[in-house]
Amino acid sequence: MNRTAHLGAFMTVLSLAACGGEGSDAAPTDTAMSSKQLKDLTADDVQSTCDSLEARVKLSKEDACEYWGLIAAPALEKPCATLKDECVSAPDAEAQGQGADASCMPSTDQRAGCTATVAEYEVCLVAQTEIVRALTCDSEISTLEAAVPECEEVMRKCPQLLPEDAGGGEGQ
Repeated sequence: MNRTAHLGAFMTVLSLAACGGEGSDAAPTDTAMSSKQLKDLTADDVQSTCDSLEARVKLSKEDACEYWGLIAAPALEKPCATLKDECVSAPDAEAQGQGADASCMPSTDQRAGCTATVAEYEVCLVAQTEIVRALTCDSEISTLEAAVPECEEVMRKCPQLLPEDAGGGEGQ
């Protein structure tokens, strides 16, 4: 099992769950921004991109907690459903940790040299969000280890976004 990959994904999930707003009627990223490469984004660009993505990648607390339960169950030796229920019943600040300050974009260091466009990254992030939303405690952990086709271009152009121990197989 690739714990670092799951941890990285969980941090993304926490940042998505921490985003404010509900629904899926957010304005799409403008065309000029969509064609920018991740390496060229300013702090203002990151903020406006995340603002436009917010509603499309917002996770409910239940979705985030179910994800947490699924990936943490083996290490904590507790059933996923128990972990999910504990997480859902926890106060928001406790359940989401420090995710409130997180960004939907990789850090500046991770974006350095990354030639994927904002539009390519958005497609990948939305696809990953849909996978997390579809998870249940009955899901196989391998669902999270499978390559996401919508992310292949981003991973090709930005291999530094992969966790260090994720490069072991051809599918990554």
